[in-house]
Amino acid sequence: MPTGINKNHMPRIFDSEIYVSPTDEWIFRENRIDKEEILQYFRNNLHGNEKGVYIENRFGELSEHGYIRIDGCPCHVLHVEPTGSELIFYTDDGRNYPFGEFEIYETSDGGLIGLRATEEKIKYRFTWNAAKELSDHLTEEEETTYLEWNGVKMEIPKYLGEIPVPLPNEYS
Repeated sequence: MPTGINKNHMPRIFDSEIYVSPTDEWIFRENRIDKEEILQYFRNNLHGNEKGVYIENRFGELSEHGYIRIDGCPCHVLHVEPTGSELIFYTDDGRNYPFGEFEIYETSDGGLIGLRATEEKIKYRFTWNAAKELSDHLTEEEETTYLEWNGVKMEIPKYLGEIPVPLPNEYS
């Protein structure tokens, strides 16, 4: 290890050249990324900030932030499991979130997306299986969808934000 390295270094920031398509495919320089372990690593290291969404790579003391352009949902809810007291959302970023840390929204086309409560730029699409599991707890009245869980009936809000997340201005 060279001496004199500043431990408060800034991460290297760049355009990763990765794109998430409207059909949720991950693409690098026009080639689809299919390896599940690579996709899980990317999903598990996604972060958002005021500029956009980036994949964080750490190498010991060094880190880099590669921004990605998103037109779909980079992550997915694979399974919804009611436990005794909680509704748990299992996702393909290798995590699980209890309801409350994970928010559900209805899209303008009647679909559902999920967002981590702390991260509004990274969207999760529900797989057919997860949507079916969640549908056991959904009711519809007129034009409004409700989640009924543990004796509570809660309106699913309409998602008014944008699904796409562009690259930061300095890279587009």
